[in-house]
Amino acid sequence: MADYGIRRYRLGRARLSRALLQGFALEGDGLHTDGRTGGAEAFLPGLDSARADCPWGRLSLSCSLGPETMLTIRAFASDQNVVRRGDELVEIDHLLTDPQVPRREKERLFLLADGMEHSGAKDVLLTGQNGRWLWLWLEVTGEEPCTLEDMRVYVPGDHFFRTFPQVYQAGNDFFQRYISVFSTMYQDLQEEIDDLPKLLDVDTAPEKLLPVFASWLGLETDETLFSPEELRMLIKAAPELMARKGTRWAVEQVVKLFVEGPVYVVERNLLAPTREGREELYGTTPYDFTVMLSCRQDEKLRQRLKFLVDQFRPVRSRCRIVFLEECGGLDAFTYLDINGSVLQNMPGSLDDRKALTGMVYLE
Repeated sequence: MADYGIRRYRLGRARLSRALLQGFALEGDGLHTDGRTGGAEAFLPGLDSARADCPWGRLSLSCSLGPETMLTIRAFASDQNVVRRGDELVEIDHLLTDPQVPRREKERLFLLADGMEHSGAKDVLLTGQNGRWLWLWLEVTGEEPCTLEDMRVYVPGDHFFRTFPQVYQAGNDFFQRYISVFSTMYQDLQEEIDDLPKLLDVDTAPEKLLPVFASWLGLETDETLFSPEELRMLIKAAPELMARKGTRWAVEQVVKLFVEGPVYVVERNLLAPTREGREELYGTTPYDFTVMLSCRQDEKLRQRLKFLVDQFRPVRSRCRIVFLEECGGLDAFTYLDINGSVLQNMPGSLDDRKALTGMVYLE
């Protein structure tokens, strides 16, 4: 029985780092150009199928091009990975990735090898390119920024065509190109199905899906307050937090996600009988509580914590967030074991960059 399996080669950072890049910059697993050079090209080292006379099938990539930018893809295959240059044999990889070799000589190699050339397409068939090795030459012309990424090569690439009887496969180039349209649609759909686990994984899901995951868990989000990495952290912690929503533990844990220092929660109903001035510090009703943070005041952090604490605080309760400065003052949140200290006035001078805070005076 025929083997209808399809192998896929992904041209990632490891392979692109060995390519000859002229005008391109390697970013992640893709290539980027700012358009200032007026064009860019990349000569990639050969792909080895480890199979003689291998029928290469299809090249696919994602690209972001401007309206005045053109992408040209050139490719050729061969069972030999060396070529004669003068009186010596040279590996084709070395020839194509050597910046000292003239461009016209590389172009002549593609022509003599009966290579293919496609312009203006990001998904091309490698029909007629048979050989163990495949070499690619990507060229972008234009003065606009562009990005090439997610480059993949399929072998043999056409699943549907090879399921037909041999009489349909022999010398029927039009039928192969026609059927390849449906084969390509099937392959892309199959890849989307295979990637579904990645879409449902918080660590690998696209940023646009994070608010959806949060809503499934009953967690409200605000993209202006939290970065994607922080949203992923919140979503991971959300199941346990939502299970204990409305408790002191949930409030403390959601605050500790964003605060490295100690977190203190003071509940108004657990304090001693009311004393004069205590209402201004800890609230007036038994449902009030105060979250105290041993760190410098940060208004943006306050907004983020208030947004989260409001989702996990008990019903009818009111929360106040207080930053305990390095030095406290009377009638304020001052604790001897946290931010209480006895200060001595000390002489200073403007040259020492002393601030006139009341603890430093000019001598």
